[in-house]
Amino acid sequence: MSAVGPGRPGGDDDADAVGEQLLDAAARVFASEGYAGARIMDIVRAAGLSCGAVYVRFDSKDDLLLAAVLRQVERYAQRFPGSTVEQIMAETSRAEGDLTDVEAMQLEAFIAARRQPHIAEAIADARRRWRGPTTDELVRRGIADGLASPDADFDLIAYFVETLHLGLLVQRGAGQPAPDSEAWGRMMARVLHFMANPRTPGGDMEE
Repeated sequence: MSAVGPGRPGGDDDADAVGEQLLDAAARVFASEGYAGARIMDIVRAAGLSCGAVYVRFDSKDDLLLAAVLRQVERYAQRFPGSTVEQIMAETSRAEGDLTDVEAMQLEAFIAARRQPHIAEAIADARRRWRGPTTDELVRRGIADGLASPDADFDLIAYFVETLHLGLLVQRGAGQPAPDSEAWGRMMARVLHFMANPRTPGGDMEE
């Protein structure tokens, strides 16, 4: 990526505003067309800008889409610190409804990561940066609220929740019918309670 991209040294406020416009447009096109189908001209048209606006900020389509992916990963993470555990679970375990642009982009990014190692590495790096502080805060809040015991394996819980969320994006993206929302919510609540309280009756985990 060039040194004049959004938030990069050397970019003035106007350049940053244009860069943000490009990233928003890239996210919409990426969510709609996927990684392979997203074209620079489509992004330029969606942003209402010229091709020159892209190439003075990004070296290639790959750089632009990668920046857009990482921006959405960070935006997704930023919603968690101010949310309750129940709100996060309700959002990440939603089993019905059309995908939002952010969700569609998440799904497309993970699909692209299968064949694009640099996207896989960038997603992993971004998740490592926010997952630690976010998980730590949720752990403290969960223990203080009596929702989790200190001996729970919170890394395992975080991995489970992320995996569940991605799997549900696949199901929803494919238009698969969802179970009864109330029954699903009750089951998810039980599963998370048992994982977060491994020593409670009915939640004992094998050594």
